[in-house]
Amino acid sequence: MADFGRTVRGKLKSPRTPRTPKGGTPGRYNPYKIPRREIFRVYDRIYATIYGQCVGDAIGLLTDGLTREESKKKYKEVLSKMELVHKKICPDNHRNRWRAGDWTDKTDQAVLIFHNLLHNFGEVETVDLAKRLMEWSDQGFPDLGDKGCEGLCSQVRAVCAHPQFSERPENAAEIVWRDSGRLQATNTAVARTSVLGIHQYNHVGKVIKNSLDVCRITHPDPRCQASCVAVSAAISMMLTREEKYVKKSGSYDIETVIDDAFTYASRCMIGLYAEIKELKHHMYCSSLKELKLDEPGKSNHTFKALGAGFWALRQKDFRMAIQSIILEGGDAGANAAVAGALLGCKVGLDELPSSWVERLLHRLWLDDIIDKYLDLMERKKRTKETTL
Repeated sequence: MADFGRTVRGKLKSPRTPRTPKGGTPGRYNPYKIPRREIFRVYDRIYATIYGQCVGDAIGLLTDGLTREESKKKYKEVLSKMELVHKKICPDNHRNRWRAGDWTDKTDQAVLIFHNLLHNFGEVETVDLAKRLMEWSDQGFPDLGDKGCEGLCSQVRAVCAHPQFSERPENAAEIVWRDSGRLQATNTAVARTSVLGIHQYNHVGKVIKNSLDVCRITHPDPRCQASCVAVSAAISMMLTREEKYVKKSGSYDIETVIDDAFTYASRCMIGLYAEIKELKHHMYCSSLKELKLDEPGKSNHTFKALGAGFWALRQKDFRMAIQSIILEGGDAGANAAVAGALLGCKVGLDELPSSWVERLLHRLWLDDIIDKYLDLMERKKRTKETTL
């Protein structure tokens, strides 16, 4: 991770803090003034969250759509150290839609959220995001050579095709969901939500609101909303690093993070006791086997990706955790994207496998987007500082 880590740390910035005015009170509390060491920690974890998602999505493509048995059989020669180039071991029609090192539609949609925030000066605007989603669903990212959007789930595709989507996306999503018999609870929303755990991370209420607003433009099902809130809130808690979430040793108190994330998430399903019980089962599972990630007909359920993510959050070794998840098969890209974001936020940038990060096909393109986003946030922060 050395080269990539040095590159990123060279970009880390600390905001200017206003001088104490003549005759002012030197010790006045400033909520936007953060010690330089803390700025480095937060930026490191932000990059780790984003790149954790990207590499999880990309490496997950190796076993995406396979069963647990098929995954272990096809990749038996590289089980101990799987790499992005190993996609060639299973060159079927599904995997051939992406080049080695590319992420899938899940991370594409996370990038669309960044674009939405940049275009709207750091505010979530759902109508603008819906229009960007429509355009992307037709042509992908042309500047990356895309000729269309690959791998888009049926739920998102149906919502984007609805005539109301460009102006009233929440209504369109609700109609599509109702027409499906209220059964559609796919994982796309939770697999793109990590960005919303980063944005305004020091205000968990805003994080939750943004997560819900973005989720609802395609996934109104309460289970999807709960999944997005759980993941985004957990990332927010780790970035803020409040005292209650840190042990005396300095490491995260992950069980407290998960407890609070579950509390926030369960509020999305008030009165839905069976669904809350299912949510708890997935967030507190002790083994991947319990999750049945390759379960026929249910592998793309939002709780599968959620469960994989929170199982990973309890692990220490990034590579081993992500490899274990993708070898369970199912919707491995989405499962590993959520897991990579959560575990990346916990362990930091240096713990991500350098061979995964450095071989991401569009890393430099993504670097530029992240830099613009962080620059925007710093400008907004300095604007607030000058008004104090």
